[in-house]
Amino acid sequence: MHLQFDIQAAAKAALVALALHLPGCDPAASVPVWGTLPEFSLINQSAEPYGTRQLEGRPWIADFIFTRCPGRCPMLTREMSRLQTELRGRGWDDVMLVSISVDPASDTPEALTAYATKHGAKQDGWQFLTGTRDGIWSLSVDGFKLAVEEIEDTGEGPIVHSNRFVLADGQRRIRGYYDAFDADDRAKLLRDLEIVRAESASAAH
Repeated sequence: MHLQFDIQAAAKAALVALALHLPGCDPAASVPVWGTLPEFSLINQSAEPYGTRQLEGRPWIADFIFTRCPGRCPMLTREMSRLQTELRGRGWDDVMLVSISVDPASDTPEALTAYATKHGAKQDGWQFLTGTRDGIWSLSVDGFKLAVEEIEDTGEGPIVHSNRFVLADGQRRIRGYYDAFDADDRAKLLRDLEIVRAESASAAH
């Protein structure tokens, strides 16, 4: 369902990999910018406004889920939970995790609170967001460049969405896409995040 995006992402990744191996390029010293997200404001699990204004100046990692999804979403959330543990273990408390529901009609703040509690999410470091369906789907497709669509439920849930984590910096710039189910991609996310955090710290001084 995400073939077009995956082909585009693979092509971009190949170009970046080629550029980073040219003379004078240090792959450990920079993280590419894939685009800039629009400003947005949604509602978190405490029924409070939350969006780019609250995320300004800090790196963050986003994914898209919905709580009644029986397959992919619990797996995504488990990986995000492991990431929460990793970040806290490193003392990276400046990094926010953001899970955005693609099924806001069902995912009220109360439903998101129950889901967050079930998965051990700490609200000071992990926000669950809901809003209007049109707004969120537009944000996914036009902002994050991640496909989302409604399909006949075949056991994976009625909505198909991306299984990628997205790294953004405090300036709303997308810095990377990572397959949440791939160990190498998850490791690369942490390496890239370390560089983006250093950028943020440097900009603050």
